[in-house]
Amino acid sequence: MQPLTDKQQATLEFILAYIRENGMAPTNKEITVGMGWASANNAQSHLQALQRKGWLKIRRGVSRGIVLTGSAIVDIPDVNSGEYWFGGVFQHLRYERDVYKVIEAAGLKGRSKSCSLTKA
Repeated sequence: MQPLTDKQQATLEFILAYIRENGMAPTNKEITVGMGWASANNAQSHLQALQRKGWLKIRRGVSRGIVLTGSAIVDIPDVNSGEYWFGGVFQHLRYERDVYKVIEAAGLKGRSKSCSLTKA
């Protein structure tokens, strides 16, 4: 894995945070706005550099087509977060849904009856 420049690292961190918060990858426009750039060309050039260096893959012709590679960190939602508890009862279906969103956004597949993860 090739090292990243500071701006590439910041872009990757933005993408990871966006996926963690929204359960899906950002669009190029959302990256442009989130990074404070004037042009979407900046987002595209940074995404291409991240792809060349092996940190992500870009699915052509697909909105939100950024797929993190296995080397990128996937943050699973925190089970202790207040958003998964209602009246002292754990909302497991909501938690499971959010976990699967993060897993799929990272380009992995989960199997519902095991903890096994495989590359998509």
